[in-house]
Amino acid sequence: MPIFDFQCKECDHKFDLMISNNDKDKAKCPKCKTTNVKQLLSLFNTGSSNKPSNNNNNSCHGCSAAGTGG
Repeated sequence: MPIFDFQCKECDHKFDLMISNNDKDKAKCPKCKTTNVKQLLSLFNTGSSNKPSNNNNNSCHGCSAAGTGG
């Protein structure tokens, strides 16, 4: 189930909820209990390539996994 970010239009409280896409219109502010909320634009992770960077500033000199990408 996805996590959505909301902001209350009554008390300005920002919060997130784990709620189904179909139930987003039923979201309630946990602070003042109103349903007068708006969904905020949420950032999400699209994954990464797990490739090590090509810079020489490796701060993990003593790590056995340094430079292996894992």
